[in-house]
Amino acid sequence: MSRRKTRVKVLPAILTAVAVFVGVLALSVGLQLITSPDFHGFKKDPVPTPEVTFVTGSDSSGGKDGPAVFNWKDHHVFVIGDSLTKGATKEIEKAIDNVTVDALEGRTMAGGVKILQDWKDTGVVTRDGIIVICLGNNISGSTLSDVQTIVDMIETGQSLIMMTGNGLSNMAPSNELIRTLPNIYPFVTVADWELTIKQSPNLLSNDGVHIARNQGNVLYAELIVRALEVSQPKP
Repeated sequence: MSRRKTRVKVLPAILTAVAVFVGVLALSVGLQLITSPDFHGFKKDPVPTPEVTFVTGSDSSGGKDGPAVFNWKDHHVFVIGDSLTKGATKEIEKAIDNVTVDALEGRTMAGGVKILQDWKDTGVVTRDGIIVICLGNNISGSTLSDVQTIVDMIETGQSLIMMTGNGLSNMAPSNELIRTLPNIYPFVTVADWELTIKQSPNLLSNDGVHIARNQGNVLYAELIVRALEVSQPKP
Protein backbone atom coordinates (compact mmCIF):
# COMPACT_ATOMS: atom_id res chain seq x y z
CA MET A 1 0.00 0.00 0.00
CA SER A 2 1.36 3.44 -0.92
CA ARG A 3 1.99 6.19 1.63
CA ARG A 4 -0.66 8.36 -0.05
CA LYS A 5 -3.40 5.77 0.44
CA THR A 6 -2.33 5.31 4.04
CA ARG A 7 -2.67 9.07 4.69
CA VAL A 8 -6.15 9.08 3.14
CA LYS A 9 -7.33 6.33 5.50
CA VAL A 10 -5.70 7.86 8.59
CA LEU A 11 -7.17 11.38 8.10
CA PRO A 12 -10.83 10.43 8.78
CA ALA A 13 -9.76 8.59 11.92
CA ILE A 14 -7.90 11.66 13.18
CA LEU A 15 -10.89 13.93 12.48
CA THR A 16 -13.22 11.53 14.29
CA ALA A 17 -10.92 11.41 17.29
CA VAL A 18 -10.76 15.22 17.44
CA ALA A 19 -14.55 15.50 17.22
CA VAL A 20 -15.00 12.98 20.05
CA PHE A 21 -12.48 14.82 22.20
CA VAL A 22 -14.20 18.20 21.66
CA GLY A 23 -17.59 16.66 22.41
CA VAL A 24 -16.38 15.07 25.64
CA LEU A 25 -14.72 18.33 26.69
CA ALA A 26 -17.90 20.35 26.03
CA LEU A 27 -20.01 17.83 27.95
CA SER A 28 -17.60 17.99 30.89
CA VAL A 29 -17.68 21.80 31.01
CA GLY A 30 -21.47 21.79 30.74
CA LEU A 31 -21.85 19.35 33.63
CA GLN A 32 -19.52 21.43 35.80
CA LEU A 33 -21.54 24.56 35.02
CA ILE A 34 -24.90 22.97 35.81
CA THR A 35 -23.67 21.39 39.07
CA SER A 36 -22.06 24.63 40.20
CA PRO A 37 -23.84 26.28 43.20
CA ASP A 38 -23.72 29.57 41.32
CA PHE A 39 -25.70 28.24 38.36
CA HIS A 40 -29.20 29.78 38.08
CA GLY A 41 -30.31 28.35 34.76
CA PHE A 42 -30.24 29.86 31.30
CA LYS A 43 -33.20 32.17 31.75
CA LYS A 44 -32.70 35.79 32.72
CA ASP A 45 -33.72 36.86 36.19
CA PRO A 46 -37.46 37.67 36.25
CA VAL A 47 -38.39 41.32 35.83
CA PRO A 48 -40.03 42.70 38.98
CA THR A 49 -43.60 43.79 38.45
CA PRO A 50 -44.08 47.33 39.73
CA GLU A 51 -47.36 48.56 41.14
CA VAL A 52 -49.44 50.47 38.66
CA THR A 53 -50.27 54.05 39.58
CA PHE A 54 -53.52 55.82 38.82
CA VAL A 55 -55.37 58.89 40.08
CA THR A 56 -59.08 59.13 40.78
CA GLY A 57 -61.30 61.91 42.04
CA SER A 58 -61.76 60.15 45.37
CA ASP A 59 -58.06 59.41 45.81
CA SER A 60 -55.85 62.00 44.12
CA SER A 61 -52.72 60.44 45.59
CA GLY A 62 -53.15 57.36 43.44
CA GLY A 63 -52.33 53.80 44.41
CA LYS A 64 -53.00 50.22 43.47
CA ASP A 65 -56.13 49.69 45.56
CA GLY A 66 -59.52 51.27 45.25
CA PRO A 67 -63.17 50.24 45.21
CA ALA A 68 -64.86 49.68 41.89
CA VAL A 69 -67.57 52.28 41.37
CA PHE A 70 -69.40 50.26 38.75
CA ASN A 71 -68.81 47.09 36.77
CA TRP A 72 -66.69 48.29 33.87
CA LYS A 73 -66.86 44.85 32.25
CA ASP A 74 -70.47 45.58 31.32
CA HIS A 75 -69.33 48.51 29.17
CA HIS A 76 -67.46 48.75 25.89
CA VAL A 77 -63.96 50.19 26.16
CA PHE A 78 -62.64 52.47 23.40
CA VAL A 79 -58.88 53.03 23.36
CA ILE A 80 -57.26 55.78 21.28
CA GLY A 81 -53.48 55.65 21.36
CA ASP A 82 -50.06 56.12 19.83
CA SER A 83 -47.10 53.86 19.06
CA LEU A 84 -46.91 52.51 22.61
CA THR A 85 -50.58 51.56 22.45
CA LYS A 86 -50.03 49.99 19.05
CA GLY A 87 -47.23 47.84 20.41
CA ALA A 88 -49.36 46.75 23.37
CA THR A 89 -52.59 46.17 21.41
CA LYS A 90 -52.37 42.39 21.67
CA GLU A 91 -51.95 42.60 25.45
CA ILE A 92 -54.79 45.13 25.76
CA GLU A 93 -57.16 42.93 23.75
CA LYS A 94 -56.16 39.93 25.85
CA ALA A 95 -56.83 41.80 29.09
CA ILE A 96 -60.12 43.44 28.01
CA ASP A 97 -62.80 41.39 26.25
CA ASN A 98 -65.04 44.21 25.07
CA VAL A 99 -62.54 46.65 23.56
CA THR A 100 -61.88 48.65 20.41
CA VAL A 101 -58.30 49.89 19.92
CA ASP A 102 -57.26 52.55 17.41
CA ALA A 103 -53.52 53.20 17.68
CA LEU A 104 -51.21 55.07 15.34
CA GLU A 105 -47.53 55.98 15.58
CA GLY A 106 -46.95 59.68 16.20
CA ARG A 107 -50.59 60.46 16.98
CA THR A 108 -51.04 63.62 19.01
CA MET A 109 -53.84 64.68 21.32
CA ALA A 110 -55.31 66.63 18.39
CA GLY A 111 -55.48 63.37 16.47
CA GLY A 112 -57.33 61.85 19.40
CA VAL A 113 -59.90 64.65 19.26
CA LYS A 114 -60.51 63.87 15.60
CA ILE A 115 -60.90 60.12 16.15
CA LEU A 116 -63.25 60.62 19.08
CA GLN A 117 -65.36 63.12 17.12
CA ASP A 118 -65.55 60.72 14.16
CA TRP A 119 -66.65 57.94 16.49
CA LYS A 120 -69.31 60.16 18.01
CA ASP A 121 -70.58 61.30 14.60
CA THR A 122 -70.82 57.75 13.27
CA GLY A 123 -72.26 56.24 16.42
CA VAL A 124 -69.26 54.02 17.14
CA VAL A 125 -68.94 55.16 20.74
CA THR A 126 -71.74 53.80 22.91
CA ARG A 127 -73.64 56.12 25.23
CA ASP A 128 -72.21 54.29 28.27
CA GLY A 129 -68.79 53.61 26.78
CA ILE A 130 -65.45 54.09 28.53
CA ILE A 131 -63.00 56.16 26.51
CA VAL A 132 -59.29 55.65 27.13
CA ILE A 133 -56.90 58.29 25.74
CA CYS A 134 -53.24 57.23 25.58
CA LEU A 135 -51.73 60.22 23.80
CA GLY A 136 -49.46 61.87 26.33
CA ASN A 137 -46.24 61.07 24.47
CA ASN A 138 -46.50 63.22 21.33
CA ILE A 139 -46.76 66.80 22.50
CA SER A 140 -47.83 69.61 20.17
CA GLY A 141 -48.67 73.29 20.63
CA SER A 142 -52.37 72.52 21.11
CA THR A 143 -51.98 69.58 23.52
CA LEU A 144 -53.27 71.36 26.61
CA SER A 145 -56.36 72.74 24.90
CA ASP A 146 -56.94 69.39 23.20
CA VAL A 147 -56.98 67.67 26.59
CA GLN A 148 -59.77 69.99 27.71
CA THR A 149 -61.61 69.45 24.42
CA ILE A 150 -61.64 65.70 24.99
CA VAL A 151 -62.93 66.13 28.54
CA ASP A 152 -65.73 68.36 27.25
CA MET A 153 -66.67 65.74 24.64
CA ILE A 154 -67.56 63.14 27.27
CA GLU A 155 -71.31 62.70 27.60
CA THR A 156 -73.49 61.64 30.53
CA GLY A 157 -73.04 57.93 31.21
CA GLN A 158 -69.59 57.79 29.66
CA SER A 159 -66.25 57.56 31.48
CA LEU A 160 -62.83 58.90 30.56
CA ILE A 161 -59.38 57.54 31.31
CA MET A 162 -56.39 59.73 30.44
CA MET A 163 -52.87 58.30 30.36
CA THR A 164 -49.80 60.40 31.10
CA GLY A 165 -46.73 60.38 28.85
CA ASN A 166 -43.18 59.49 29.81
CA GLY A 167 -39.62 60.14 28.73
CA LEU A 168 -39.41 63.72 27.45
CA SER A 169 -39.22 66.98 29.37
CA ASN A 170 -41.87 68.70 27.24
CA MET A 171 -44.46 66.22 28.55
CA ALA A 172 -44.42 67.77 32.04
CA PRO A 173 -47.11 70.48 31.56
CA SER A 174 -49.46 68.02 29.90
CA ASN A 175 -48.94 65.40 32.61
CA GLU A 176 -49.52 67.98 35.34
CA LEU A 177 -52.77 69.07 33.69
CA ILE A 178 -53.96 65.49 33.24
CA ARG A 179 -53.31 64.71 36.90
CA THR A 180 -55.50 67.62 38.02
CA LEU A 181 -58.54 66.47 36.03
CA PRO A 182 -60.02 63.93 38.50
CA ASN A 183 -60.31 66.62 41.19
CA ILE A 184 -62.42 68.71 38.81
CA TYR A 185 -64.17 65.96 36.86
CA PRO A 186 -64.96 62.82 38.91
CA PHE A 187 -65.66 60.87 35.72
CA VAL A 188 -61.98 61.19 34.74
CA THR A 189 -59.41 58.64 35.92
CA VAL A 190 -55.71 59.09 35.27
CA ALA A 191 -53.63 56.05 34.29
CA ASP A 192 -50.24 57.39 35.31
CA TRP A 193 -47.85 55.69 32.89
CA GLU A 194 -45.00 58.01 33.84
CA LEU A 195 -45.01 57.07 37.53
CA THR A 196 -45.71 53.41 36.76
CA ILE A 197 -42.94 52.79 34.23
CA LYS A 198 -40.36 54.75 36.24
CA GLN A 199 -40.37 51.82 38.65
CA SER A 200 -39.01 49.56 35.88
CA PRO A 201 -37.14 51.69 33.32
CA ASN A 202 -35.39 48.55 32.04
CA LEU A 203 -38.59 47.74 30.15
CA LEU A 204 -38.02 50.76 27.89
CA SER A 205 -35.78 51.20 24.87
CA ASN A 206 -32.73 53.48 24.91
CA ASP A 207 -34.87 56.52 24.04
CA GLY A 208 -36.64 56.22 27.38
CA VAL A 209 -40.04 56.46 25.71
CA HIS A 210 -40.86 53.33 23.74
CA ILE A 211 -41.40 49.89 25.22
CA ALA A 212 -38.63 47.43 24.44
CA ARG A 213 -39.72 44.29 26.30
CA ASN A 214 -43.00 42.40 26.30
CA GLN A 215 -43.29 42.75 30.07
CA GLY A 216 -43.67 46.46 29.40
CA ASN A 217 -46.63 45.84 27.11
CA VAL A 218 -48.22 43.64 29.76
CA LEU A 219 -47.69 46.36 32.36
CA TYR A 220 -49.17 48.96 29.98
CA ALA A 221 -52.33 46.86 29.55
CA GLU A 222 -52.53 46.15 33.28
CA LEU A 223 -52.40 49.87 34.04
CA ILE A 224 -55.42 50.45 31.81
CA VAL A 225 -57.31 47.63 33.50
CA ARG A 226 -56.57 48.96 36.97
CA ALA A 227 -57.80 52.40 35.94
CA LEU A 228 -60.96 50.80 34.55
CA GLU A 229 -61.60 49.13 37.89
CA VAL A 230 -61.96 52.49 39.64
CA SER A 231 -63.49 54.49 36.81
CA GLN A 232 -66.95 56.01 37.10
CA PRO A 233 -69.46 57.48 34.62
CA LYS A 234 -70.30 61.10 34.12
CA PRO A 235 -73.51 61.85 36.05
